Amino acid sequence: MALEGKVRDLALPEVFRLIQISAKTGVLRVRAGSRKGSVHFRSGQIHYAFSSPSGAPFAERLIRAGKLRPSQLKAAQAELGAAQAVSPDPGFAEAGLSPDEGLLPALLPALLLRRELVSEAELVSYLRDQIEDSVFNLFSWPDAEFEFILGEEPDGEGLLLTLDAEAVIMEGVRRVDEWPPVIARLGSLEKVPHLEPSVREVSLKPQEWALICLMDGRRDGNTIVAQTAADRFHAAKALANLVAAGLVTMRDPTLELLGKKIAVALQGPIDIYNLTLLASLCDSEVTSHRRTEPAGEEEIEVQFTAGVREDDRGGELLVYFPESRTPPDVIRRMALETSGFIVLVNINSRDSVAASRRDVALMQSIKERPWVVAAYASMVDEAVYEEEIRQILSLPEGVPVVYCNIRDPEDSAGVLDAVLSRLP
Repeated sequence: MALEGKVRDLALPEVFRLIQISAKTGVLRVRAGSRKGSVHFRSGQIHYAFSSPSGAPFAERLIRAGKLRPSQLKAAQAELGAAQAVSPDPGFAEAGLSPDEGLLPALLPALLLRRELVSEAELVSYLRDQIEDSVFNLFSWPDAEFEFILGEEPDGEGLLLTLDAEAVIMEGVRRVDEWPPVIARLGSLEKVPHLEPSVREVSLKPQEWALICLMDGRRDGNTIVAQTAADRFHAAKALANLVAAGLVTMRDPTLELLGKKIAVALQGPIDIYNLTLLASLCDSEVTSHRRTEPAGEEEIEVQFTAGVREDDRGGELLVYFPESRTPPDVIRRMALETSGFIVLVNINSRDSVAASRRDVALMQSIKERPWVVAAYASMVDEAVYEEEIRQILSLPEGVPVVYCNIRDPEDSAGVLDAVLSRLP
């Protein structure tokens, strides 16, 4: 059955119904720019769904809930990977499906159950959440394209859950209808939730308690929602309920200042040391922000940490850093709104200095923004000095190397001043 097209011509709920009525087995692949997702059908019913980058896989949610250990998940995935090497997904590789979209991830729940790592009730609950959350995401993409790829019918014993397609459709449509009021109440999930004092007695649901336990005035809404064991829709809805009850307020994120104020970005291979320098530099509490960023043909979620520092003229400047695994394309794009950079170099040894080569190469590719090197030591037994630093990193002659104790606010301010003095 050839079934492909654009959702503006044929809405996804109708595509689901066509597959259900014809009782077909295979994978419906959906793409919208760099976003992607897939829904697995068996005889017209749904047994697995996945979307990226908006939702956490069910196994990740199980880990967050303390139901599964990371080592157990890794071992199960390795076993599935070995099965893929022996017996590839029939027909799916030829159709260009990625590992996330193929058949084997759908067999992970049954494998976890056979290994008695998680109870069947918990697996079914979390897997259902992933399917419904993924379908909600797919239904929210008005510019998506779809393609249905026929596949061989999987072994029924390998599938833990089969959902009626019509029920999944109705749930997805309901969530799409309810989502705008949720976001209107929150303003944006990029804002930072703050717990408000209350003298009245309140009764909270477990999901609301879980959200409140994550609120520290630093994490934004996206970060808190992502760190719960719940799916994105229900976590965001619970957060909106807390706002409606007057127990939580949503405040503008520090990262909102990017492009509006002078902004200096920290770039280093070790996030904990980037955070240490940031905390030394900032007058305000640092905040965490999770943003979806395009990276090549994909979209990924990137964690940023930011803070504000008063400048000598009584104004404010933004200091931030993206997590160290952030793709260079994302950093280059953010450089358009960034005034300058500080590259952190650990000088404990030649190897630790060499770990910053990627960051130095990135700075050289950006070119238009001034940058300095902050040389710091976490252990001082065999520190590397400037001549060797320049040699190992092939530093351009005009780039300053500033030695500092990243835990000392005065030392850290000297590094920041070195960058600000180079601004045009």
